[in-house]
Amino acid sequence: MNNVQKLVIGIDGGATYSHGAAATLEGRVLAVTHSTSMNFTGSYQKEVRRRMNELVRALELQLPFSNEIIHFTVSAAGIFNEATVEQKEKLCGKIYPWKQTKLVGDSVAAYQAATLGKPGVLVICGTGTSVIVGNLKSEFTHLGGWGPLLEDKGSAYWIAVKAIRAAIADFENTGEKTAITSALCEWYEIKNIQGIVPIIYHPEFTRDKFAMLATRIDKTLKGKDQVFQKICEEAGTEVAKLTIKAVEKANLDLSPVPIFFSGGVLTFNYHAQKSFEKTLRDRFQIMLSKPRLPTVLGSTILALRESDVPITSDVVNQLTKTYKEADEISKG
Repeated sequence: MNNVQKLVIGIDGGATYSHGAAATLEGRVLAVTHSTSMNFTGSYQKEVRRRMNELVRALELQLPFSNEIIHFTVSAAGIFNEATVEQKEKLCGKIYPWKQTKLVGDSVAAYQAATLGKPGVLVICGTGTSVIVGNLKSEFTHLGGWGPLLEDKGSAYWIAVKAIRAAIADFENTGEKTAITSALCEWYEIKNIQGIVPIIYHPEFTRDKFAMLATRIDKTLKGKDQVFQKICEEAGTEVAKLTIKAVEKANLDLSPVPIFFSGGVLTFNYHAQKSFEKTLRDRFQIMLSKPRLPTVLGSTILALRESDVPITSDVVNQLTKTYKEADEISKG
């Protein structure tokens, strides 16, 4: 038994994509795997459990025979902070050993990956919008993350809906002319924008497809359409306003304020990103940067902490280096 290698597993169950990693207690990543959405509230529980089980089994197939997984941390979209016992039972029952499993919201793991647990701000703006702030007392404030039906302002879903509404306003002559209209008609092979109704209301046109639509419009119009540009600028402003409220509510007394951002809107949408940055700089001195690690390694860090492993710079460097290597192997 002395040769048995102790490992931890971190799972990042995102609203659009999910990822898993298995690592030694020294931070050496041995296996990486990827899957589709694992949204706790936006998908059927049976489907979420199936995908979670597939992630774990895919990791186990890559691991050496002589191993013992001592802790699991699962982060899932649709959960705020740490899961209730009922949520844990629904999602993890019979897949993971109860006493060795921690189930948290995906933004909690993302925060660990971005800040390594230090005071700061993480702004996630992709399919949804969420802001999490950790202050000097290790107290956390979480705003947003309510999902599309309750309007995650500034998110890719929000941008797509605004864009479709702009195309409808163009068609009905109640708004400005926009190239969004012709782009949608061409992509979906419809005579006019009325034809988009059965498409977007179809059960298979899920929220991640709305998010992808926002990206497609942005790439196609390339900042040349004033209507879409205004939508993107408004998105950035709304996310910044939410961030300002979160920082003020958390009483984060740092200058400059370290703000980490992730998600397709703030990473790839130029006008949203610039508007976001300008609105923040009008209020605070800030230091903007991308997260230090991918979210799945945030889950892995939480699992290591549960195993009483100090998160030193050596552990972080090892996680970073070996995750890239293992990921390349998994994709090859």
